Amino acid sequence: MDISQIPPTCDACGDLLGFDAWGCLLCGRLLCARHLVTRKGVAICEDCQAERRRIESASVISDADEDRIITLVVRDLVATIGAGLEGMAAADAARVRLFTYTLEEYEQKVVDDIQQRLHDERLDTTWPTCPWHANHPMWYANGLWSCPERGVIAKLGDLANL
Repeated sequence: MDISQIPPTCDACGDLLGFDAWGCLLCGRLLCARHLVTRKGVAICEDCQAERRRIESASVISDADEDRIITLVVRDLVATIGAGLEGMAAADAARVRLFTYTLEEYEQKVVDDIQQRLHDERLDTTWPTCPWHANHPMWYANGLWSCPERGVIAKLGDLANL
């Protein structure tokens, strides 16, 4: 989109964009909802659908890997916050998959992005809250939730067992 294009319009049809405007995650074009295809919570323009399929099929991250990380993160979310954020976790996992190249990087980035989003959007500013120090979150690395002072507390997906 040309920054001088005020008010902004859809790159496909020229209609004025409202709050339903999105940018294609791959090409960045600004489009109205009619010109985007949303799958797994990620909006991509029709022109980029083949590229998305190519990226996903060539990725070392499989559908099973994506499902596994979503299941573990959702298990921790439901155990600590409650139900309702499953769609956010699935969309974040699908988005991150398009831009990561190793399974380790993928898992770390999915968890980090979800945690950061919960903090930034003030849904839970200490998620997941350290059971020893209720004023700070635990941090995720190498499949484990840890307290900086006490060390490892739980595996990803096991917060319900605390």
